[in-house]
Amino acid sequence: MKRIYLIAITVLFSLSWLTSCVDLDITPTSIITEKDIYNQNGIKAYMAGMYNHLPMEDFHYDTNTDGQIGGGYYVGNGLSVWTFWNSTGEMVNRNNTNLPLHRRGYWNSGFEVIRQANTLINNLPNYPELAQESAAWIAEAKFIRAYIYFQLAKRYGGLPKIFEVQILDPNDESALWVARESHADTYDFILNDLDEAIAGMPETSDAGRANKYVAAAFKSRVALHAATTARYGSEKFPDWEVEGVLLQGIPQSKATGYLKQAWDAAKLVETGGRYELHRANAEKTENYAEIWEKSDNNKESIWLRKYDFNMTVHSFNSMMPPPRMCTEGGDRFNPTLDWVELFDGLPLDERGHFSALDADGNYTVYDNSRQLWENVEPRLRANILIPGNLYKGGMKLDLRAGIIKEEYDPVIDRFKKFTVDDGKERQGLNSGSVWNKVDYPAGNPFRERTIFDWSTNPSADQKDPYVRSDGVKIFKNGLDGPRVTGTTNTSNTVTGFFGRKYLNITLPKGETVHNTSTQSWIEIRYAEVLLNRAEAAIELSQNGETTYNGANMLEDALKCINDIRDRAGANLLTGVGELSTEPAYTQWSNPGPKGQGGFVEAPNRALQIVRVERYKELAFESKIYWDLLRWFTYDTQIRNYFRRGLYPIMYAKGATVDENGIPDGKYIYDAKSADEAAGLVTFSLNNYYEGIPTNELKNNPLLQKNRNQ
Repeated sequence: MKRIYLIAITVLFSLSWLTSCVDLDITPTSIITEKDIYNQNGIKAYMAGMYNHLPMEDFHYDTNTDGQIGGGYYVGNGLSVWTFWNSTGEMVNRNNTNLPLHRRGYWNSGFEVIRQANTLINNLPNYPELAQESAAWIAEAKFIRAYIYFQLAKRYGGLPKIFEVQILDPNDESALWVARESHADTYDFILNDLDEAIAGMPETSDAGRANKYVAAAFKSRVALHAATTARYGSEKFPDWEVEGVLLQGIPQSKATGYLKQAWDAAKLVETGGRYELHRANAEKTENYAEIWEKSDNNKESIWLRKYDFNMTVHSFNSMMPPPRMCTEGGDRFNPTLDWVELFDGLPLDERGHFSALDADGNYTVYDNSRQLWENVEPRLRANILIPGNLYKGGMKLDLRAGIIKEEYDPVIDRFKKFTVDDGKERQGLNSGSVWNKVDYPAGNPFRERTIFDWSTNPSADQKDPYVRSDGVKIFKNGLDGPRVTGTTNTSNTVTGFFGRKYLNITLPKGETVHNTSTQSWIEIRYAEVLLNRAEAAIELSQNGETTYNGANMLEDALKCINDIRDRAGANLLTGVGELSTEPAYTQWSNPGPKGQGGFVEAPNRALQIVRVERYKELAFESKIYWDLLRWFTYDTQIRNYFRRGLYPIMYAKGATVDENGIPDGKYIYDAKSADEAAGLVTFSLNNYYEGIPTNELKNNPLLQKNRNQ
């Protein structure tokens, strides 16, 4: 959707908002008049202005800047590398080794758009010549209003309900003061707006604009957030009531009603028949990748934000790939091993952690750099770049953490695990790589038998490669392998992985520069709707509503989850028996059964299954962060947390080298805490809600503070 900044329109409708003091009786001398706005083209332009300012956590979102419209929404140069994907265990990059949370202070910018929406909603009925179109436009404006209010509600709780265009009375400033509604009432009026949007909007729309099913899909997200806040919120973050108004916290008794609304809205999207999971390509890995690579032309994309060279671009293709595969930028997209372990097909121990060891406890030797990944679920292969595969017009990913000297034969020589993968920082060492430490545990034969060369930059690798006895030169870390922080060329990857989702992997390197990326952002896709429906169904069943609207809730959840898993090439659930209330799997030192998925906390196994599915399916889409907040598991799941990585190590003996000097040989894989991005991080309880901005409290004395401020 093109970014059109309607300055004249903004002036016309006095978009000085809640806190300004503009005299509305003064007529500006160079503005567009109302008759220019209230027509087909004028309304379309006005709508475009509102859509441009919707707070999507897209390619321009940045947790480290206020941006042009406040709260981190929209970075003008499109070079954002500060995402909260780094705070959930999905990924990490060298710029985001702490715990970046959503940018605080998004308030006034939101109410500016709400005022725009209210202007249309209140003024359009005054133009009878537009009666045929007005109902749909008003419904669309209510959708936009609901979208903004939801972004505010999940940050602050209860909000002031403003459905009229406020006019400043210079003799009575208090006329603009509005108290906050309760948390539940806030969600109720958001959901009511969405009901009216669903009833009033058409079934189809131009790309970037909402329609009936966009509103229904979004309603499933909103209602599920309200429901889980009601079910789990007060157990973790005590309710906050001021003068009889419950500002933070929703009564648990309301959870079932919200769950039913979430399920109904998601079901409506299915019955509409216009959206479905993308299955156009029989090859499952490429089919999954096409969801993003062909997002403008598939039925899974429900709602997009579009970019183009004429109006607005971003820089995802230059900031996120391996540095060797772009002209500038790179290396900010490193998925963690904790996330990778959630997928089917990897060798795991009884705790659900990577363990490629044979029966004698020695590292398993793989024939080449690709073999480990051959049997993992296709969805994972579509989400990460695989070493040895070709990208960017024939560039082979060359990634390893070191090599084993050629005097050691991969057929004969085996090694015990030489690091401890216990979720702690580098075997208790405080800095640097254990592989380089002089105090690396004495007596471990791997210390003397292995070269781990964390070179300072690619040119150093090329100037001083490992030279085999036959004269073959091998770059010790590969062209794309990890490197030491603080050198002239810092890390290629801090975890041993590069992400693929959303990247244009066919774009030639020469075209991979800043401010030239145009792939669309998918704000809502059908897979999320199915997951919303499955989660609502499981929650309803566990709340005693085993059947709803003629459907068995667990059977419906099973259908939705297996539909997604089938498309992803994952193992299917065998039946509703797996969606049980048995204890969820846990990890590391926590009591209880161990197993795959233990990284993702949940009250029981059924909910853990659907939450893990969300982690896998919706990663790097700015959804998991808000999931952890609404599940109220953030403070325990991300507590004293170390990111983990997987580091491939190649035997020099027997390795072949292609015409570009890139070798491939036999590999072992070592799982451990990341050497860079090594500090532990913890999410604080006080971060479940943010405080009302100080300026807003000053400007509106009726606004009540939040509990945590």
